[in-house]
Amino acid sequence: MGQIQNMRAGGTINVARIVVADTAAPNSAIQATGATVIPIGISSNASRANPDPAMSDATALVAAIVNENIEIHGEGSTEVDLTCAFAWTAGDLIMADADGKGIVATAGNYYVGQAACNGQVGALCPVRVTVGLVKT
Repeated sequence: MGQIQNMRAGGTINVARIVVADTAAPNSAIQATGATVIPIGISSNASRANPDPAMSDATALVAAIVNENIEIHGEGSTEVDLTCAFAWTAGDLIMADADGKGIVATAGNYYVGQAACNGQVGALCPVRVTVGLVKT
């Protein structure tokens, strides 16, 4: 089973998003902006803010801001929540969209894992983290 890695956020990282290494600083991660860079895992689904009924969604959905610690579910982690941006089917390979959300992987792109069940747009859906490149 995979381990949770503690890394430094190189920028704002939202909950349950695909992340890549931040080449500007060691042991740092940034939210993925597509699938052309190898992902390192999926960010924690825990908000950095304390629960508050008056909190906006924009605040509640942030896992970490620059220089804060962020938990990353890496290779081998199972049933990790990922925000679904486009419906998928169990078994599909999943890659990042421009916001680090999960979509069905396409040829020539890196994937972060395999869908553990059908994905519903806007929901947190479980993924088995296993990184690779879809053949062209």
